[in-house]
Formats: sequence, C-alpha cells, structure tokens
Amino acid sequence: MKSAIIAFAAAVMIFCVLGYTYACIDNVTCPTCSCDLEFIAVTAADHETKADVGKVTAKIVNNGLSIDVCITNAYPGYEAKITFKIQNKGTLPIHIDEVLITGYDKRAIGLEISNLVACITINPGDIQGGSETVRILQGAKQNWTYTFTVEARVSCQPLVHPRSVCFWTYEFSAALAKIKCEQGLSPSLLENYLNQITKQSHVFAFTGTQSQKFKQALAILQTASCSSMEAKLKSQLLALWLNYVAGWTTGYALDKMTAYQITSGSENALIHHLTKQFEYWENLCERFNNLWDI
Repeated sequence: MKSAIIAFAAAVMIFCVLGYTYACIDNVTCPTCSCDLEFIAVTAADHETKADVGKVTAKIVNNGLSIDVCITNAYPGYEAKITFKIQNKGTLPIHIDEVLITGYDKRAIGLEISNLVACITINPGDIQGGSETVRILQGAKQNWTYTFTVEARVSCQPLVHPRSVCFWTYEFSAALAKIKCEQGLSPSLLENYLNQITKQSHVFAFTGTQSQKFKQALAILQTASCSSMEAKLKSQLLALWLNYVAGWTTGYALDKMTAYQITSGSENALIHHLTKQFEYWENLCERFNNLWDI
C-alpha cells in the first residue's frame, strides 16, 4: 500500500494599500479604516469507510492568515475534505479578486475548492464558508511529501462617504433622461431610496410613478441661490436623507451628531416652523453632505 503526506498551506494574502486619506478636522468624526480577512474556523474529515488507515488534521496558524493541513498514511483514492470559514474583521468591504492553487504535483494530488469563489464581496463582520477537497492520485509516490498553496487575492473596496446635493441632482436628472452612467445609480435603486425616505420622514413623501417621484425629488434638490432658507434647508435635508438611506453616513459625525440626529433636528424645525433655526440646520446638513470634500 502506498503512503503519502500532504501538507496544505492556505495563505490568504491581504493586499491593503489604501490610497486615500481623511481630512478630519475639529468637530468631525470619520469612520476608521482597516482591511482584515481571517480564518476563524476549520475542520477536517475523510471519507474512509473500510481501510481507515489515513488521517487528516487541520489547524489555523499565522494569526488567522493560514491553514495547515497534514494527511498521513494516505493512498491512491484517499480523499480528505477541509471545511473552513473566513471573516471580514475590518471596517471595509473586501472583494475576492481571484483564487489560485499553485505549487503542487498534478500527477499526485487532485484539488478542488468549493464555495470560496472569486468575484464576491465580504462586508465587514460577514462570514464566508469554503472547503478544499484533496484527492490522492495514482501518481503519488510512496513515503513522499507534497505541498501546495491556495491564495485568495483580495482588495479593499473604497469606504463609503456622503455625497453633495449636486451629486444627487445629477443622479435623478440622468435617470429621468435615461442616461446610462458608467458608475451611476440605477433608477430602481433611486426609487427605493425615495420609498425608504417616504416611510421614515415626516417632511418628505414621494408618490406616483417612478418618473413622478424623480421629478418631485429634483424640484426639492434644485434650489436657486435666491430661494428661501426653508427651500434651501429642504434641499440639503433631502440630500442628507438620501445619503443616510444609501448607507453612506455610517461612521461619520458632525459636531457630535450623526446624520440621523441632524435629519431629526432639521425636520423638527420645519414641522414646527422654527424659522430662526432654519439656517443652523441647513448649514449642518450641507456640511455633512460635503464631509468628503473637507
């Protein structure tokens, strides 16, 4: 009976060169930024039912960046399955660009990865499962050691951030004109944002067809320089609401207030006609919407 020892090193390579900085000034809180993908669990099992001589073990090493697997007393036809979980422990979405298996003898071992596929994004805190099946082939030598490496090459996705009134004005204008922007938001997503605002806001309510909703939003966003302070407040408030429901305000704060707290204060001023507060809240909304440009 032939025997073989297989050493499995699954190294997750974290490429996290972040090419941007945060201009956080006084009274502004920006979200932290980190890229961290780790193995958090691993189990190993084989499918032996008769011979029961092979043995497989697996453990997480290298501070969660690698898995070491060892198979002993294996023989042609022996098969082991390593099941693992990886978790995004950072604060940025992580995209798996590609998964590579390198440095192994294809005559001796067969390898197959399941679940851990390329072109998926793992959001902060999310867990992705995967498995590795190792088969001993007829070409395996006796008393030999085989090694291979599985690399999941990943990249960090840009941190989300608030957008200005101009951004939202352009998005709705493009959607109405049916202009397809390379990285623009889809009309269905924009409508979803307006529907969410309608459910949560005490000031805004968008009704009718998709086109009618977009025209209503544009009428609020497109305020002239000579418009009243109430109109200017509603314009900046709607942009802040859009940023909020889009998830682009998470982790940010201005004057120790979150986006939701500012929308609540602004709506309270509008509902109760606190005209002397309009400029204060309009200023806060505008500053929050433009935090990225500070």
